Amino acid sequence: MDLFDIVKKIFDKKDSSWDSVSQIDKSRNYFMINRIMAIQFPLQANQFNHTKITPPNVVDWWRNNLCTRYTKTPNWIYTKTKKQEKKQKEKPEVVEIEEVEKFIRDRFEISKRDILQLKSFYPHKYNEWVKDISLQIGVSIPKKTK
Repeated sequence: MDLFDIVKKIFDKKDSSWDSVSQIDKSRNYFMINRIMAIQFPLQANQFNHTKITPPNVVDWWRNNLCTRYTKTPNWIYTKTKKQEKKQKEKPEVVEIEEVEKFIRDRFEISKRDILQLKSFYPHKYNEWVKDISLQIGVSIPKKTK
């Protein structure tokens, strides 16, 4: 059961819906439920931050005390944050020279997969490295054509 499904059932007056929440689900979601409740009730939530406390009993306590106080899920449960715009980085074109890649594989005893990872994670450094090695072993770098 997901976190917000359990939170909805905490504020539901029906005992049958709360009985459907298992002890394992309560235990798994204890930390986040306690953290959500700390928004409005920081002192009580702080008291439940002991390592020897039984998590399902804490979730039951929250339900027993808040179910009588609220008739529906309060607005402070669902706090929103501002979404950040994703910036897409432009990856440079990777210089691929078969002779240099073969030299790298033989010299450093790595696989093609390792070279592919280098290309994807460190394209700038890989390009500089390939250019340096190509100059050292006397291989010409192909010109880019558009």
